[in-house]
Amino acid sequence: MSEEESAETPAEEPDPAPGDDYIEQLTGAVNQFNGPIYADGAQFGIGLQRPGRVKAATGKLDDADVVAELRGYVPPRCYDTALTALGKDHVVGLHGGQGTGKRAGATALLREVTDGPLYLLSPMNRLKSLAEREYTAGSGYIIADRIAERKAVDVDFTWRTVRDRVRDQGAYLVVTTTRPTGPGEVDSVAQVCWEPPDLRTVLRARLAGHAGSEDVIEQVLRAWPDGGRLHDLVGVAADIAGGTPVAEALPKLDASLQEQVRIWFDDERDERDYLAVTALAFLDGARQRTFESALVQLEGKLAEAVVGGEPDVVERSQPELLRQHRLKLYAHDSLIKIERVGTDGVARHCPRFREPRYRGFVLAELWAREEAPFWDGVSAWLDEVMPKEGLRVAAGLAELARSAFDEVDDILAPWADGRRGWPGQTTATHVLWLLSYDDALAPEALQLAAHWAGRGSPAERWTGAVALSGELGARYPHEAANRLWQLVLQSHTVTGDAHVALAGLFVTLTRRTDDAGVVLTLLDGKLRRLAKPGATPGYIRATTRAILSVLSARDRIAGRHAAIEHLCAAPDRAAAVEGRLWAAALCNRPTRKRALTVLRASLDDLKHLCDDPVAIATSLGTAISDALPPGEADLLFTDFAALEARTRKDSSPLVEHLLAAIAHLNREAAALP
Repeated sequence: MSEEESAETPAEEPDPAPGDDYIEQLTGAVNQFNGPIYADGAQFGIGLQRPGRVKAATGKLDDADVVAELRGYVPPRCYDTALTALGKDHVVGLHGGQGTGKRAGATALLREVTDGPLYLLSPMNRLKSLAEREYTAGSGYIIADRIAERKAVDVDFTWRTVRDRVRDQGAYLVVTTTRPTGPGEVDSVAQVCWEPPDLRTVLRARLAGHAGSEDVIEQVLRAWPDGGRLHDLVGVAADIAGGTPVAEALPKLDASLQEQVRIWFDDERDERDYLAVTALAFLDGARQRTFESALVQLEGKLAEAVVGGEPDVVERSQPELLRQHRLKLYAHDSLIKIERVGTDGVARHCPRFREPRYRGFVLAELWAREEAPFWDGVSAWLDEVMPKEGLRVAAGLAELARSAFDEVDDILAPWADGRRGWPGQTTATHVLWLLSYDDALAPEALQLAAHWAGRGSPAERWTGAVALSGELGARYPHEAANRLWQLVLQSHTVTGDAHVALAGLFVTLTRRTDDAGVVLTLLDGKLRRLAKPGATPGYIRATTRAILSVLSARDRIAGRHAAIEHLCAAPDRAAAVEGRLWAAALCNRPTRKRALTVLRASLDDLKHLCDDPVAIATSLGTAISDALPPGEADLLFTDFAALEARTRKDSSPLVEHLLAAIAHLNREAAALP
């Protein structure tokens, strides 16, 4: 089915402007995420501060990053087996647990067989698409933690096709996964079980030349936690080699904190203490009164889930009204403390874990110890507290996903489906955004968002679209742009406005990454299809509206037009493609008036975004002129001049420079009357 056919027959859209309600929803979700949850610079979610700039998890690997990643690299025992297979077949699969060094191993393997550029491909790539794509000779490709199709057939045959295509085109491909293929499922391409290298050898390589390295190595290995990730070990070694005292570097491994939590759980504990750490895992930093009231709710929900509706045959004594629980709840041997936090000039009491990293270990212990009825009660309780404490709940769920992603998926499903309204959809979105910061969990988050956007109900599709428009899209810009484009073509299947989500992705990429051109390039490619015979009216409307939505999108913080901001940041790369997009919106009569208004407002932003606004305005005008059909320049000049005449009090000199470039006239000849 072609893209034009997949658009079906959308309803007529006389007004191409995006829906304000959906812009507010998207903006509200972003502002919440950028505000309260990160306002004090503390650590939330999976223990990572929000990075200032996001590096995409796909695309060309920087040579300097490759060199840094392989500096001091120690291959595991299985390395030679994988290298032999890669050299012979040009394709190899690596499977192993998270944190075993598969990604670094893939990079090292490719550098053994080629000195060409290396690329990261999306983990959502299907085998069929890998068998059909083009590969550049001498290049290496990595798919990190690829997510296998759920109902794949003829797997071995497809792998053989992938192998033959990659080998015939002179490229190399390494695919890593966390799950092994079934016995005898794939014979055509080697699937190597990847194991981490010897930790002592890794540390010796990383600490070579460091005074007293053997003693330091023993200290690090004693601090190594169960299930620790190789990436963390390498990071600690790098800190120590860089001069960080061992005593300051070791806490990053968290072994002692993990043991403290385990001992706390092993001790005899009052049930209320046990439930208190459960509640705090999802409400860390809430007001004390909010937390304690929620704790009572959790007790009730767990009683319903664990005991159910069975009659209580044992007569229970009446509870004491004054039980002084607070003294025990925050006692010196508790995992919980009370902090006085200033909010709006008022000091409030907020329960926190005594050590922020306790939260992850608490949730891991709970998951290891408690059965399904316990989690049924927790899920029912989260459903009640989420509408008011969605950000904190999202942070707790992101942490729980490290131990039990399937459980988090089950909890989020009804929220993403809109059964708890927009607060539930926002919270589900925030969970995926937090997960996008973890290299091991980001592919899982992408798969979940893609599932919602591609196969969910109309509400789920909108939740998936919002998730892909934000932080998750910043990690996977190409995947997000393509998924959102499909929703644009099928906008009648989404409760929200897919055009708004695509524009939101462009804003995110402009503000948080260097990949905003991904959206513009995608739209430029779709625009070229309009010039070919057979483009349906629905496809034309969807394309022009998407273009105008992106061009009119504003940065949610500064309020500037993102397209102009991107043009100022990369004028050489962006001018031509933006010129073609502007020309398409300006030449389309239903969108012409709005496009003129947006273009003029964008020019007003120029003086705030670059040092030479005249040069940028002129280059944009030239690019628009080059893209205009014959005879359109004069008509556009006339319409723009009429608009400027109606807004003379706000007249901008930059309009003259743009119009002069469009009409190929001198500035004096193009001066407005």
